[in-house]
Amino acid sequence: MALGNGHGSQQARALIQEASNSVQISVNIQLVSEAGASMWSVTEAAAKIEFPDEPPADIATISIGRRLQNPLHELVKVPPRSLGLGMYQHDLSEKELDEKLHLTSVDAVAAVGVDVNTCSLEIYGKCRA
Repeated sequence: MALGNGHGSQQARALIQEASNSVQISVNIQLVSEAGASMWSVTEAAAKIEFPDEPPADIATISIGRRLQNPLHELVKVPPRSLGLGMYQHDLSEKELDEKLHLTSVDAVAAVGVDVNTCSLEIYGKCRA
């Protein structure tokens, strides 16, 4: 089970563990970074292309779950300034940050590859240049 690492995650983890123990079902809980999920969930791409009938909170939840499956696929959708890369990320210009993240995406795709039939438009767009 993917569980976001934001506010209330420890209480949610305890509640899930208590419920799973009461029905004697083992649940593997993985904490997943929530960085930028709420920012992406309100973008035009999220609202009109991927999930046209879902509210932003549900889109963010889906993104967090998908991050456990394929972090690159989800994180590449998030605006760079919303990734929470650390206290020095704001020392870079927006253009330089975008360029560095673009090169990192290209390197990651080159190292692991992608299925061009199923990769997202965001990955394809970042790596085709």
